[in-house]
Parts: sequence; C-alpha cells; structure tokens
Amino acid sequence: MNILDDLLTGLMFGISAGISPGPLLALLISETIRGHKKNGFLVSISPLFTDIPVFIVSLVILDNIEKYKNLIKLISLFGGIILIYYGIKHLKVKEYKIETDLAGSFKKAIILNILNPYTYLFWFFIGAPYFRKVSLLEGFVFLISFFIGITGSMILITLFTEKLKRFIESRYYVYLLKVIGILFIIFGILLLKDIF
Repeated sequence: MNILDDLLTGLMFGISAGISPGPLLALLISETIRGHKKNGFLVSISPLFTDIPVFIVSLVILDNIEKYKNLIKLISLFGGIILIYYGIKHLKVKEYKIETDLAGSFKKAIILNILNPYTYLFWFFIGAPYFRKVSLLEGFVFLISFFIGITGSMILITLFTEKLKRFIESRYYVYLLKVIGILFIIFGILLLKDIF
C-alpha cells in the first residue's frame, strides 16, 4: 500500500457511502427540496459527528483483542463478506426512486446515522481494520479522504439537487451503482485474500 492507494480507497468508500441509496440520501434530498440548501449542508456533515466516534470505539475494541489473532482474522473475514454483499446488492439495483417525505434537520441526520447499522458494520469490520494494517500516516490519509468523499459528494448533491434528483432516478445512476458494486466485490476479495 502507498499513500495514493489509501487516498483513492478512502475516496472510493466515502463517495460510495455518500451517493448510495438509503435513508440518509433520501433525507438529504428531502431537506434540500423542502427546506433550504443549508439544511442539506447540515445533513452532509452529519457523518463527521457520528462516524468518528464509531471509528474510535472500533479501533479501541480491535486494539484490545489484538492478541487474539484468529478473532482479527474472523473480523477481516466478515469485512470481506460485507463488502461482497454490498457489491452484489449494488449490482442487483434496477431502479431507484427518491422518497422525499422524510422531514428533519441536522439532529434527525445525526439520529439516523447513529441508528444506521451500516455505519457500525463499516467501521468495525472494514474501516478500523484497514486503518490498523497501514502506517499511521496512510491511515490518516484514508480517514481524511473518506470524510472528504462522503461529505463532498453529499454537498454536491445538495448544490445540484434538482438536476441530481433526475440523475439519481435515471439508468445512469443505476450503472454507477453497479460499478461501485464491482469495486466493493474486488475490495472484498482482496480483504479475504489477505487473511489466507
């Protein structure tokens, strides 16, 4: 691994998290359409307040079980399986319609993220193990690029909501999800390969 790899990996995970179908994306678009762009910006930065604590807790847990090598391998195995599952899920998407009946604000986005099991799955099984296996500098490059990717992509969606809403409901968005799905499967296989 080198710093460019970590940068690109972080961006890939961040952007895919920012644009993937889910309640947070629906909330982002809903808040922007029904409220104002600043509402969308507040939703966009919510992962900074929810994901960092989850990442730190995941790191502490993994550090405390480091002596149990088989358990670390098991966590990496689950990480690889989760990525492959995400990949297959993305490949199966045929269309996506945005539901804009969600109401809320920054507080709603925080609650939504805290209650989102994918946040915990990603950081415990994928993000934190990745951070641990690279150097400290590479780990921080990965983290920073992840948050640039997720918040940046969501801010762009906020800025261009009307146009992006049409794009997200088009077949091109489905193609993009399939490409992300293939990348997830590749990363999942690479993670599994590292175990054996």
